[in-house]
Amino acid sequence: MKFDLSLAGFVLSLILGASGWVFRWNDKQKYERQQASLERQQAITQAEAAAEKKVNEARDFNHLLGNQKQITQGIASGFSDIEERIDHLRELMLRVESYLIRNQGTNHHE
Repeated sequence: MKFDLSLAGFVLSLILGASGWVFRWNDKQKYERQQASLERQQAITQAEAAAEKKVNEARDFNHLLGNQKQITQGIASGFSDIEERIDHLRELMLRVESYLIRNQGTNHHE
């Protein structure tokens, strides 16, 4: 039995070519898995950022709402104080008017 070098070279080339294709395909699969993992991680990061932004916006809105309520209460309290002062001034003016009316006749005769 004689060993044919050209046949052995062909078989060796075929095996090397197939193994190269398998390694290339394996690298391609690994790259695609890494890309998919990276895309999932980016999607998770974006979702976390969006959720955090939403929570921060809700917190800021509630903070502003609380501030608005405090401002409204302050204004209402201020108006209440002003109304009390006006009522007090009205009362003083009525007393002064009453005093002037009562003493108007006595000042004329002197």
